Amino acid sequence: MEPVLTSFLFFLTLRGLDIPTVQVVINHNTPGLPKIYIHRVGRTARAGRNGVSITLVTQYDIHLVHSIEEQNKTKLKEYPVEEKEVLKILTQVNVTRRECEIKLESTDFDEKKEINKRKQLILEGKDPDLEAKRKAELEKIRSQKKRFKQKIQESIQKQKRGQLKKKLMKRKLMKKKKAAQATV
Repeated sequence: MEPVLTSFLFFLTLRGLDIPTVQVVINHNTPGLPKIYIHRVGRTARAGRNGVSITLVTQYDIHLVHSIEEQNKTKLKEYPVEEKEVLKILTQVNVTRRECEIKLESTDFDEKKEINKRKQLILEGKDPDLEAKRKAELEKIRSQKKRFKQKIQESIQKQKRGQLKKKLMKRKLMKKKKAAQATV
């Protein structure tokens, strides 16, 4: 399959469509919940069909892999790969993913994406409205922190300019004193 088709199928499976010809699911990001992993992988095994699921994992995803294994009571197979080859593939996946996102922007995909985010939060046992409030509060705190840092930087720069002016004034005074002493 061409990368474009693979990524497009991946997006379609996220939208909840059953596509009988899906034989491979490539998780270019490790699902945060075992339920999501099971849902994605299940796309390849509809109506008794077999399929393959490949999940690209970094050292930061190991805890997610362990939780998937624990949920499924199955050890996932590890296939070591050359980093250069994976980076090439990831670049292709990211470019293709962005192209698909651009195409999907012309549809109502964003609205459905927000609905799916809310569903995900509910599955995680979180209140979507409360999470939205928390995000807004966090953003407010971050912007206040950013303004505070800017004020500190401005204050430091002002102090440095003041100190520099004092040094220049001292040098001018010293030159004047030396010039006055030389004429005396």
